[in-house]
Amino acid sequence: MIRKEISCIKVSDTGICPKCKSKNIIKNGFTKNKKQQYICKSCGKRCIEFYSNLAYRQNINQKIILFTKEGLGIRSTARLLKISTTTLLKRIVTIAKDIHQPIISKGKTYEVDEMCTYIHHKRNFSWIVLAFERETKRVVEFLEKSGQFFINLKLPFLNCY
Repeated sequence: MIRKEISCIKVSDTGICPKCKSKNIIKNGFTKNKKQQYICKSCGKRCIEFYSNLAYRQNINQKIILFTKEGLGIRSTARLLKISTTTLLKRIVTIAKDIHQPIISKGKTYEVDEMCTYIHHKRNFSWIVLAFERETKRVVEFLEKSGQFFINLKLPFLNCY
């Protein structure tokens, strides 16, 4: 079923579980919105026939990553994608869990930049440290430190204090 720019496949048409891709799904009642619900006998995951929520679009994670790289804020990204800020923040957390720590090589030049900011009140400030490889501009370390002094923060990749 195709709706405007949203490309979704109905579970009832394919008979395939969206989680484990097995063909072992059966009907499992209806949701509050009167949508048919299915359950997979293989993995136990439940799904509905058709997701009308805009957060279930196929390329939503790529757009979130793109807008974040462009420097858009949470509210503006949510407004452009027409999803709630809560949904956007949950998606960002799931995207961030898939990011792996890069390998840090010795003998390379690294740049370190720090920034002090505050959360809600100026007395609740936090330090943010970003370290990246000079040649490739690849981020190798990102630290956040809440508290009064930044002097004793250890940067493990530099092996210094």
